Formats: sequence, C-alpha cells, structure tokens
Amino acid sequence: MTIFPSASEQCQKIIEEEGSPAGPILRLVNAVAAHFPDKIISTLAYQFSRRAPKITRPADNVQVMLCTIELNRSRPIAEDPTSVSFIRDLEDWSRLTKNIYLWDYTVNFAHSLTPFPNLHTLKPNIQLFVKYGVSQHFQQSNTGTGHEFSELKNYLLAKLLWNPEAEVEAIIKEFTDGYYGPAAPWIRRYLYHLQSDILKTGEWLDIYGPPNDHQDTFLSEENTRAYNEYFDRAEEAVADRPELLLHVRTARMSLQYAEMEIAKADMFGRRGWYEEINGEFIPRQPLLGSLEKFYGTAIKVKAAPVNESGLTCEEYYRLTKRFLENQVRGNLAFRKKVTARPLPSTRYSAGNLDLLTNGVRGANDYKVHWLGWEGQDFELLLDLERPVEASMIEISTLWWPSSWILHPAAIKCHVSTDGVDFTLLDSQKIEDDQRQAEISKIWSFPVSGRPVRLVRFEVQGTLKLYDWHPSAGGKSWVFVDEIVVR
Repeated sequence: MTIFPSASEQCQKIIEEEGSPAGPILRLVNAVAAHFPDKIISTLAYQFSRRAPKITRPADNVQVMLCTIELNRSRPIAEDPTSVSFIRDLEDWSRLTKNIYLWDYTVNFAHSLTPFPNLHTLKPNIQLFVKYGVSQHFQQSNTGTGHEFSELKNYLLAKLLWNPEAEVEAIIKEFTDGYYGPAAPWIRRYLYHLQSDILKTGEWLDIYGPPNDHQDTFLSEENTRAYNEYFDRAEEAVADRPELLLHVRTARMSLQYAEMEIAKADMFGRRGWYEEINGEFIPRQPLLGSLEKFYGTAIKVKAAPVNESGLTCEEYYRLTKRFLENQVRGNLAFRKKVTARPLPSTRYSAGNLDLLTNGVRGANDYKVHWLGWEGQDFELLLDLERPVEASMIEISTLWWPSSWILHPAAIKCHVSTDGVDFTLLDSQKIEDDQRQAEISKIWSFPVSGRPVRLVRFEVQGTLKLYDWHPSAGGKSWVFVDEIVVR
C-alpha cells in the first residue's frame, strides 16, 4: 500500500515500517542532530508527518514541533470528536520524547478581523498540552491592531501560559475594565453572546473560513443586530473619552468587516450591498456608512493587514469600492447564460457560472464571486440571446500568488451573430512573469459597434508557477469573474 505517493522507493519502505511519513524524516533529523550534539535540531510533525513513528525515537537534542492546523476551533480539543486522531498523536509523541514544541493556531489567517469566538477553548487546550508534558508553546494568534480582539486574546494567552489554572472570566473582566473603561460591560456582553451561540451549534470554526460560513448562526441577521446595539451602547458609554472610544471603534471593525463580507457573498440578497427598488439597484446606506467608518478607524489606528497575505486596510477599502461598482445598468451581459469548457473547479463558489454575469465584480477574496481553473486553458461562451450593438466587452481576472493564482498569460476574444462564424476581436497577452501585478485586472476588448450575440473567450493560463514563486513548477490557477458587455 502506498502511504505517501511522492516518496522514493526507499522512503516508502521506511514509511511502511514506521506507519508514518515522520519515520524517514526523523531518521534524517536524528542523523543531522548527531553531528551537532550541542544544538537543538527542530523538525515538524505537521499534517502528513503528524503521526508519530512506531520505531524511531527522537534523539535527545531533537525537538518535535507538533502542529494543530487541521483542527476545529469552536470546541476544546479534548471535547471535539473530530480531534480524536490529534489526541492520539499527541499521546504517542509524548511517549517518545519530552521535547515537544506545540504549535497551536488561535487565529483566522484569511480573515484576521472577523469574529472568531474561541476564547473559551484556550484554557482547556493549554491544559491538555500540559497534561502530556508540553512545556514549549507557540500560540499563533492575531497580534495586529484592528485584528479581532488581538489585545485581549494575547493578554489572556500570556496569563494562561504562565498559569494554566488561571480563571478566564476574571482575566477577561480585568482586561476589558482597564482597556474599555465604562464600555467594558457592553464589550463583554458582545463576547459572551458570540461564545454562547457557537457553543450551542458546535459548528466548525476554520482558521481560513470566511464570515459567510456563519451567516446563519453566530453571525445571523438577528445576532448582528444585537451586536451592533451592544457597540452603540459601548460607544455612548465612552463618548467623552477619545482614547477609550477609539478602543471600542477598533474592536467594532471586526463586526463591520463581517457584515461587509457577508453582504458581498449575496450582493442583491436580503443582507446584500444592494436592494432593488423599482427595477433599480440602490446601495444600502448603512453598509456604505460601515465601510467609511471601518476605513476611518483603520487609518486612525494604523490597522494591520486584513489577512496573512498582507492585504492592507487601504487596499481592502479600494477593492471593496470597486466591488460596489455594480455592473447592471447598461450591461448587456447581466444575468445572461455562460458555458465553459472545461468547467471550473467546484471548490470555489461551487463552480456556479451564473456568477460571471451577476453584475458584481469580485474583490480580493478568491472564494467569493470568483471561478477558478487549475493548470489548464479553458473557453467561456456568453450568449446574449439576440444580436445587440456593442462597443466594449470586458472580463476580470485575479492575481493572488500566495494562493497560486496568476493572471492568464493571454486571452483571445471572439464574437459571432450566429454561433458558426466567429470574428477575432483581439488577442491580449501579459509579457512579463507577473512578479508584480495588479490584484484585479480588467481585460477590455473594443467592439466598434458591430452586432454581437455570442462572445467566446479563449483563456490561456500560465499553467505552472514561475521560477520566482516559492512553489515554482506547481500548477497555477486562473480565476475569472464578471463579464461585461456595453
């Protein structure tokens, strides 16, 4: 049986003997450690190598960095049925060595500002690690200004690492009373409301999950209405104390961010950015106000990037404004049918081709309103249902290299009135290696007023990542969004 397909024949044999890919890794690390007996040599027990080997033990000067990256964050590890295999691995490693460095994740990497109710898990998780002899910890948390309760979370973690038996509620009260002053009771009410809701559902809380994963649970319309009331009261309580008011408004950025992202996921829906009035799509003023307040606070406090890829709040604001420029009025492609060959991946936006003509240009998050193709060229065919006089055809693509997403190498645009004879409008290319590029690119093809019914895009991907990329040679993705015809 092949346990780890990319391993060499010799490594595969060791993996089978040891029952884990950690086997050959640890044998190599032990050999290195033998040459440096006065040094600690560290290695990862991470994802495929997390399971402890059956035979080989770490040398005395080998540190095993055991990682929890796959786990659910809404429940303490010891109480979560989905974490049974991790507890087994922790127990097995603890039998082999006392030199375990535990790397735990307490942050949402893709959405560092969004509500992430996991404070109730920190104490029991640290106690679990201590139970198995772990004395070295990396609690990877959100530490930037503006990140969801970063100040409170890191204060709580520091206290618990010093004393795993410390009383969590007392620490939270101590910190919030000092940091938010008279607003503290409302901040705590918000925190414990979030916590009580996720405790009811026990839903999966992912370190890369978007806010709309929880739009029907702890971020429901009813709940966010209550949360905003808490923050309104908190701001009123410190209205005459500018420093404390800024602390409250910084904490509120988390809720504002979540509401804006949920609105992006359903642009014209009940909680979307737009409401339809007499056939016109009108922006919802409360959301526009939240965006401006969010941006104003971010600038004032010099807020940290919104995700681990380094997207700044300024860039997030600009991309959101672009996203709000809905492509409805005058767009002949709005809600028209698009077919694709081959079909896009269903991993992103469920591969729903309707998103390409829903009047919304995707922003920075490739999981929302974007469709992706991995390592392949593809064609898109738009049917406008009847010949129309057009002047411009547009299609958007995304550049997010940390997620292996590059703009296409080239796009050809053809048009037809009958679906038989197609005329090439233009073939456009990106000549460089995309080491630097705009995040969102609009490819524009002038039509010169000729009648058009069908539009065909031939999209040529880069197929592989360029030499400058840390994963050079891996399959690259092309992500496409809104097709506009004017």
